[in-house]
Amino acid sequence: MDFSYANFPTQPDRAFPSRNRLRRPILGILLRHGDKSYTTMALIDSGADFCVFPTKVAKQLGIDIPNERDTAFTGTADTSQVAYFAAVQATIWNANVDEAPIEFDLYAGFCDTLEHVGMGLLGQEGFFSRFEISFNFAGNSLTIT
Repeated sequence: MDFSYANFPTQPDRAFPSRNRLRRPILGILLRHGDKSYTTMALIDSGADFCVFPTKVAKQLGIDIPNERDTAFTGTADTSQVAYFAAVQATIWNANVDEAPIEFDLYAGFCDTLEHVGMGLLGQEGFFSRFEISFNFAGNSLTIT
C-alpha cells in the first residue's frame, strides 16, 4: 500500500532559511482493544525499538496504566521513560486508494512522555518486524508491503 508523506508548515530558521514545510512519514491508525477503538496518528520511526503511543490512547481503549508489563527506555533526550504494554488490534489504510486496509495484531507500549507529541511511533518490533517499508523521500511516498 502506498502513502504520501504528511506535510507540516514550518518557519524558516538560520540553519534552513528557505524551508517552509516538513515532510514526515505519518499514517492514520485505528487501534482496538476489546469493544473500544481510537483513531490517532503515528510516525513510522525506524529509530524506535518498538511501537509506542501516548498514555491518553490507552485510557481511550480502556487499558489499565500502569500495569505489570512495563519497560524502561530512552530517546534522544537520554532521559529514562517507561512504557506499559498491551495487545491491541491495529488497522492502517489510505483513504485515497481503493485497497483493503491492513489489519494486524500489535503489542504496543503507552507512555506519558509522548503526550506532548500527540501521536504514536511505529517502530522496529511490531511494525518493521512485520512489514517491508520503502521510503522515497524525493518522490514524496512510502510503501508498506
